Amino acid sequence: MKLIQIPFSHNCIKVRVALAVKKLPYEVENIPPRDRSSPLQASKQGLVPVLVDGDRAIADSTAILLYLEERQPDPPLLPRDPQERARCLLLEDWADRAFMEVSRRIAYGTIFQQPGRLASMFFPGDRGLRARIKERAAKKVVQKRFRISEARHARDLAEARRAAALAMDLLGERPWLQESGPTVADIALATMSAPLLVAQELRDDAAVRALLAWGGKLLPPDVTALYGRS
Repeated sequence: MKLIQIPFSHNCIKVRVALAVKKLPYEVENIPPRDRSSPLQASKQGLVPVLVDGDRAIADSTAILLYLEERQPDPPLLPRDPQERARCLLLEDWADRAFMEVSRRIAYGTIFQQPGRLASMFFPGDRGLRARIKERAAKKVVQKRFRISEARHARDLAEARRAAALAMDLLGERPWLQESGPTVADIALATMSAPLLVAQELRDDAAVRALLAWGGKLLPPDVTALYGRS
């Protein structure tokens, strides 16, 4: 299997975590954010992640997790009971919707304030004036694509705090969202909220801190190091 990805994309990290839980071997093809030729060629669309398995190419992180569950049921990422399975998929969908766009905008908005960091993510081979010029152009593209603004950043911070509090209420004293162990819902919640590590404004919020500490149980060290670097 081959995973076509942008390394810092939380949708791609979501798939990497699932592959690690399943202990499935795979190779990685890292692409620069500006070049979507590889996913287009593999899956006829330009978004990542794309998982290529033989003559099959699966796009979308949730679709990939469901494919992995079908391909290798053990260890399971979905409960076997139909009602619990439905609940798990609802929670996975909620985690994606509650955190994906919000945490991405918060992370980029924070990174914009750190000169050179966006360039290191998008253009790791460039240095000096060339990197600075490209970074300015990339910032404009990212701002427009994800509708990032100072006013929205403030609203996103409030929404992240609210969603984190809901997540911690859902978890309560349990180690996972469901009794069966880590599921697609836990993976989605951990990976979709992980970019919040970037935002210093959220580090004083008890629910956000607790959620990120909980999610760290599933995330590989390179991911927490990536998002946690200030």
